[in-house]
Amino acid sequence: MITALLVDDEPHATDRLATLLSAFPTIDVIGTARTVDDAERFLAGRTPDVVFLDIDMPGRIGLDLATHVAPLTGIVFVTAHEDRALDAFRIGAVDYVLKPVDPDRLAITIDRLEARFAVPAGGTANRDDSPDAVAATAPDTVLAVETGPSGSVPQTILVTLAGMSGVQKLSVSDIAWVEAHRNYTSVQLVDRRPLLVRSTMTDWESILVPPAFGRLSRSLIVQVAVIQSLRWRSRDQTLVFFGGIDTPLPLGRAATARLKELLPH
Repeated sequence: MITALLVDDEPHATDRLATLLSAFPTIDVIGTARTVDDAERFLAGRTPDVVFLDIDMPGRIGLDLATHVAPLTGIVFVTAHEDRALDAFRIGAVDYVLKPVDPDRLAITIDRLEARFAVPAGGTANRDDSPDAVAATAPDTVLAVETGPSGSVPQTILVTLAGMSGVQKLSVSDIAWVEAHRNYTSVQLVDRRPLLVRSTMTDWESILVPPAFGRLSRSLIVQVAVIQSLRWRSRDQTLVFFGGIDTPLPLGRAATARLKELLPH
């Protein structure tokens, strides 16, 4: 799963791009932003795999945001201006797509993203700063998850940590959310830093079951019971605050709507 943030000051352009991207099962749009400032606030809480970024926006331009994007995050510029491609590729853009976005041209971009984030069968990623390279050295990377008898709803899970012998027991109730990151999932625990887990969202969906947990998108499952409050930030962004976690989780419009359906009225 490749998670994406869309940044464009024109709502119709963002909506159209989101619609086009929905045709690709490997892409999950986790948020949108209309300004560079809104995008920076979103990126303070979540790290998408790729940012689809307009250049010409009111106030700060897209190139201003590009210099603040995390090293692991790819950038695809989506713009009506042909003359900024050199600037875009100088800062390491994955691709440069002209508006109006052509679906066939977008498919080429997705192929490039899938190749960029793919891991060969041998297990070695195609770039040093990939999640697999990070996982190979991270002391808290989970290499295995065991849940008990088939068909049972686990109350605890047993995890094997890289560089350690034996297993560690984690309570399912301590999991605030699980988010896909390419070939891994990030597990945010209450009162603890997240774990990077070699498991799919489908694996987690069989462990984190309703009504305690809800899947908000292709790449995100949250525990409803530990949510303390929601704070509306803009039309495109809502902050979710969890007990025992200092940093809020930013959500886009679609995920926010889904969460509101799950929350008790």
